[in-house]
Amino acid sequence: MPNSPLVSYTCLSPNYTRGRNHKIDRITPHYVAGNCTIETLGEIFRPTSRRASSNYGIGSDGRIGMYVEEANRPWTSGSSYNDNRAVTIECANLGDGSLTPSCWSSLVALCVDICKRNNIEKLNYTGDDSGNLTMHKWYQDTDCPGPWLSKQFNRLASEVNAILSGDKPKPEPTPEKHFGGLYECMVSVLNVRDKPSLRGNLVAHYLIGEIVQLDDWYTSADGYVWGRYTGNQSGKLRYIAVGRDTGRIENDDFLIKIG
Repeated sequence: MPNSPLVSYTCLSPNYTRGRNHKIDRITPHYVAGNCTIETLGEIFRPTSRRASSNYGIGSDGRIGMYVEEANRPWTSGSSYNDNRAVTIECANLGDGSLTPSCWSSLVALCVDICKRNNIEKLNYTGDDSGNLTMHKWYQDTDCPGPWLSKQFNRLASEVNAILSGDKPKPEPTPEKHFGGLYECMVSVLNVRDKPSLRGNLVAHYLIGEIVQLDDWYTSADGYVWGRYTGNQSGKLRYIAVGRDTGRIENDDFLIKIG
């Protein structure tokens, strides 16, 4: 079972149970009840006398640490039932219990990554453990995850699910016979991406006056019409925004078809 590639620091704790008796199908965010770094959290979980750990931790600077590999059950929630099923995440918090924007962004990104790798289609917060976004305080006499983070669970599920649903591949559209052809770049710099979305990775660019030959495929995403071509050197499909998705050719389109 792979671990998150978002991890920038690893300090494996001896406090865990080898393996799990259930597949991972839930996530349990915790708060540290203090503003500590991911290195300090690693030291907290290092002694066997502590008898506590988590899979991951996030500092206020947004960096992510790993303390128990996902293949193993951490000792986090005071519940064998929950910890065998959940990936647990400790989050550093400020004095009022809130997370910094950097910590919150990393929490969302880590939850998305966990869901993708463990085939969790969406996070479902129900307010009890019938959902797959659970709280420590449901299983043990504790305040964790604290009043502030407890109120953010619906928001967390919503933000994670928006990214998960947005990343799902869309059905291939029917090619338009007359869409393809030679197009001239009309803007200073026009980015080329590895998928038809603003979330795609930048792989190349066209400069004003340069010519690109698109095929007949096109789609709409993120408010733009995207065309496609095959890279000469890579042989891979590349995507480029032709213009705003207004349903017609506009004077300010990024690419204008020649002829």
